[in-house]
Amino acid sequence: MLLRQATMADLSAIKAIIQDGRDQLAAQNIDQWQGTYPETTVLADDIRQGWTVVLEENDEILGTTAIIPGIDPSYQTISGQWLTHDANYLAIHRVAVSAHHRGHGLAGKLFQQLFELVDQVSEIESIRVDTHPQNQAMQHIIQKNGFTPTGEIELVGMSLDGVKDLAYERVTTHVRPEHLFQPTPA
Repeated sequence: MLLRQATMADLSAIKAIIQDGRDQLAAQNIDQWQGTYPETTVLADDIRQGWTVVLEENDEILGTTAIIPGIDPSYQTISGQWLTHDANYLAIHRVAVSAHHRGHGLAGKLFQQLFELVDQVSEIESIRVDTHPQNQAMQHIIQKNGFTPTGEIELVGMSLDGVKDLAYERVTTHVRPEHLFQPTPA
């Protein structure tokens, strides 16, 4: 399996995989992605920005996610505490796998290949991700892949204002000690 940067030629496959995720969430009565988000314009912009990666095997796209550098507006305020402060991080958004390949651990494989790439970039000190409080499958995948629960964030922008998600963080091999929050002595 290959993790590669998406191109605009991949947009229709990415849209289909996002729809698979939307349908699966609806079948579980989870309201995540049940509105217009993520719209085609968001997915296309992610690709144009160079943020979208796809997991591919035998010329078939099996999964996708957006990996966004910089300061995420939704992560500026947290009810809880991030593992790091003032550190360079990547935010993972819009994780989805094809309905035709669900149950084969693809989200975990996507995360593992992503971690291998990120560990080669010395400037990236952590990775942050969030998910809907009812999306227990994604919570399991996130924690199984080494993320630590950090609290709750409110999504801002992209017509999601007011939506609250569970937040997670995973430090990389390059985290600087001065950027780690230290536990408060009891």
